[in-house]
Amino acid sequence: MRFLSQVVFVLLMAGLYSRGQTPSKPNILVLIADDLGWADVGMHQSQARTPHLDRLAKEGMELQRFYAYPVCSPTRAAFLTGQMPRRFGIVNPLRPREPGLPAGLPTLPRTLQAAGYQTFLVGKWHLGIQSPPLQSGFDHFYGFMGAEVDYFRHTGLNGGADWQRNGQQIVETGYSTFLLAEEAIRLLEKRDRDRPFFLELAFNAPHFPLSAPEEYLAKYTNLPPRQATYAATVDALDTAIGHVLAALEKQGLRERTLVLFFSDNGAGGQGGSNSPFRAGKATVFEGGIRTVCCLRWPGHLPAGTVSQLPLSAQDIFPTLAAAAGVPIKNATGLDGKNLWEPLRDPQARERASFVIAGADFAVFDGDWKLIETNDGRQSLYKITSDPRETTDLIKEQPAIAGRLSTNLAALKQELPVIRLQPPPGPGQRRPPPRGVGPARF
Repeated sequence: MRFLSQVVFVLLMAGLYSRGQTPSKPNILVLIADDLGWADVGMHQSQARTPHLDRLAKEGMELQRFYAYPVCSPTRAAFLTGQMPRRFGIVNPLRPREPGLPAGLPTLPRTLQAAGYQTFLVGKWHLGIQSPPLQSGFDHFYGFMGAEVDYFRHTGLNGGADWQRNGQQIVETGYSTFLLAEEAIRLLEKRDRDRPFFLELAFNAPHFPLSAPEEYLAKYTNLPPRQATYAATVDALDTAIGHVLAALEKQGLRERTLVLFFSDNGAGGQGGSNSPFRAGKATVFEGGIRTVCCLRWPGHLPAGTVSQLPLSAQDIFPTLAAAAGVPIKNATGLDGKNLWEPLRDPQARERASFVIAGADFAVFDGDWKLIETNDGRQSLYKITSDPRETTDLIKEQPAIAGRLSTNLAALKQELPVIRLQPPPGPGQRRPPPRGVGPARF
């Protein structure tokens, strides 16, 4: 009888592999907030309540030196391609009808798709029209294409509808944060259970135009109106994330799913806070690019730990591919590095130098950070001891500044020259509604 059971087990496993199943490969869930400030989560003493994100960090690892790009499109391009988005001319938020991401690039979803993963994007794209989600490695797309969307009306920057499923415009009623979470849960429930999945859930919260359901606003009547709306928007985001994580638990996927959360850049003055860091969105100071980030994979990453290992947006592609055991074709063409093994050591702090190359540059090398703005001005900070960037040491440390500047000059020879576009005029933005309509969660 025992022999028969072993035979049955072997046959079952053979059947799974014949259908392309790779049980050892983890599912991957990437959760992205939009314009969330460093101090806008409970673990960093926010005014908003974020119990689910706080729990995610406690059950996994908080990465306290995760670096995004100063604005949304470049971060998303770096995350998906593993390359500095300046190589494609993406340094600003893409405008409607801009080409954006070049066609045919190796991407994280395309690489995982080729390895047998089912790939889903729910939420914000904002990487142009030249290579939309279904042509960039995603099997399914539900969400919006542009920079922002009204939370209840689902209209974009120009006032037109921007809500679709797989290229077809659709009309739905509900609060965008909750609609996106509901779609993610539906995909988890209806997925092919014989294959691993990669799900990118990219929320528009807490991006402008801020809005929240009335029951969430009612929690923050002690705050000034703008801060109350921001806190309520973040609270609703946390609720939505909690429902998605609960769906993983319900399906027994917690131990088999690697979960990554981060914000695409720092807060930009709509009520969020990047304290204690300097400046915010649209800058390469720490407040603009050092964002909240946590990573959980039970049994593979130590729970309840804090990592000071610097990790950039372009490192995500090679790092997650390595965690999944999926090889990358032409990995030498990536700017990002595979940091999976160093991440598993909470004491790891050292890595090779890297650059956040947007309209402005930030060069990280050990203890040091060199900033060069698009007009050529430079500043130098010992970022490990001065994370608030209070003391510019460029005159006191000419040798270090010279070395980093020389390295940056060599890199810039590979990159296109960028002509910056003026920001949108005041007439191009709508005033944010305070909060209308019922919540779905």
